Amino acid sequence: MAPIAIYEQQINDYKTEISQVQQRLSTLGWVRLLCFAGVLFCGYQFFRSNFDYTWLLIALVPLAAFVVVLVRYLSQQEKLTLLKVLLDLNEKEWRLAATGQSGFGDGNRFADEQHPYTGDLDVFGQASLYAHMNRTGTLMGARALADTLKQPLMDAAQIRLQQDVVRELTPRFKFRQLFSAHATLTGEQPDDIPGLYKWLSLPLEFQDKNWVNVARWVMPLLLLGSAVYYFVADDYYPFSFFLGVNWTILGGQIKKVNAQHQLISNKEKIFGKLAGLLALISAEKAENAALLKVQHEQAQAARTALNQLSKICSALDQRLNLLIGVFLNSFVLYDLHCIVALEKWKSRYKNELPGWLDVIEKMEVWNSMATFAYNHPEYIYPAISESTQLAATGVGHPLIPAHECVRNDIGIGVPQQFLIITGSNMSGKSTFLRSVGSNLLLGLRGMPVCATSFTCSPMQIMTSMRIKDSIAKHTSYFQAELLRLQQIVGVLKSGEQVFILLDEILKGTNSEDKLAGSRRLIEHFLQYHCLGMIATHDLELGHMEDTYPQRIRNYCFESTIKDDQLFFDYRIREGVARNKNATFLMQKMEII
Repeated sequence: MAPIAIYEQQINDYKTEISQVQQRLSTLGWVRLLCFAGVLFCGYQFFRSNFDYTWLLIALVPLAAFVVVLVRYLSQQEKLTLLKVLLDLNEKEWRLAATGQSGFGDGNRFADEQHPYTGDLDVFGQASLYAHMNRTGTLMGARALADTLKQPLMDAAQIRLQQDVVRELTPRFKFRQLFSAHATLTGEQPDDIPGLYKWLSLPLEFQDKNWVNVARWVMPLLLLGSAVYYFVADDYYPFSFFLGVNWTILGGQIKKVNAQHQLISNKEKIFGKLAGLLALISAEKAENAALLKVQHEQAQAARTALNQLSKICSALDQRLNLLIGVFLNSFVLYDLHCIVALEKWKSRYKNELPGWLDVIEKMEVWNSMATFAYNHPEYIYPAISESTQLAATGVGHPLIPAHECVRNDIGIGVPQQFLIITGSNMSGKSTFLRSVGSNLLLGLRGMPVCATSFTCSPMQIMTSMRIKDSIAKHTSYFQAELLRLQQIVGVLKSGEQVFILLDEILKGTNSEDKLAGSRRLIEHFLQYHCLGMIATHDLELGHMEDTYPQRIRNYCFESTIKDDQLFFDYRIREGVARNKNATFLMQKMEII
């Protein structure tokens, strides 16, 4: 069954289940009201019958029923919340499959014009790879996915391990959707994780102080003894003295307690939700993927500890309750007990916590990748080669719908090093460059690609296609382009293997200078360990194939004019383009 049909079925199922849960909630609400009325009736009869305690015993029945119904009601409310998130998830999936419009986060906040390729390859923003792939629910997961797409893997073995993970997670539809939904329900706020790390960096103020550990147990006992003494001897001075000592101890430590509480207050819910995510991971058995097995083992150890942290934070937050904050602090030094428990947890798990959060981040990234693979069952996993090459057949752009996508073949590095691609305006040169670059990025991150066959080697990707000037930075278009080319050459000089995509370089200068500069630049690239594709209108660059027949190959996209109409087939051909269409288009649009 096609993914779109499965999502449609899921939508119908969730709508039905939501309706059933809402009906149960309505019924439970009425039952709860009846139980409450029963308690009130028994209380009324108790006073009416001159305090007949039989009515109090009878009241225990509706009171117990009220508690049971309340627990059931809250459970159904949680289920309804989860079902609504799952319904929204499937509606977004269906819309994406049907229209190509993503309702998921587009990662535009991660866009960086200075990045070597993300701006040119539509990695972030509306209708981007990120928008089509993103199924993260936490802020840290969203950042991790962005970082993943910003840096290809440079080790063939690691790429194959990632492929194993994506392959194993792709068919686990229920787990992937539940994980996405629960991640969304964490409700992570921007200061949650930074606040947690800041708290971890604070020194231990209470755990190692012997007097604190003695006082938090001895003083409540002394206060209790003085209270008994007061009732026996009617002397309240010892009680007042020890109560004053407790207040003095609390007053002396209040700033240090507040400093920690401010960083970790109201975090019990997110810690509980993160523990829930780890529980999902630990419950999902890893089979073949080695990386998944590692995360599975870490998740099992982490979920209990995070649940414990959630409970400690919840207890500490109760100090804000006036009754608990005043009464329990006065009599049992409540703040000190909570803060010592918190520091004990930190002392034990401080070094492990970053690794646990990393488990969640990685699983959110892998979950996004696997969902992308599931949504494109026709895509294939590339072969990762140790030799420098990129050879593929039937390459299409992963963001273009299948019925509109024209696919082409490409071969670089066997043996040619650079392809010079010429063609008229709108003939498909730039789209083809982006198709190759986008699929190479997907392949080097362990994901399937839009191609019939695809073989590549680990390479850094660097592009110069959508260069912009900047008034704020006092940078002209030509200067911005030169800075990007300088960046590319700098990476080449470091010895890294690079795949270069250039589209109409040196537009900011005259045609003669542009041609000479382009030739020199390509010749300079040939000195380094790189492959590349250059799209250009300069047909004269095609002569470089004659000079370097084993290293440069000409390809082109053509347009045809027939019956006063312009046609494009978007098919790549060998050779240099011959047809032109700029004058024809200007005439058709009555510009000239």
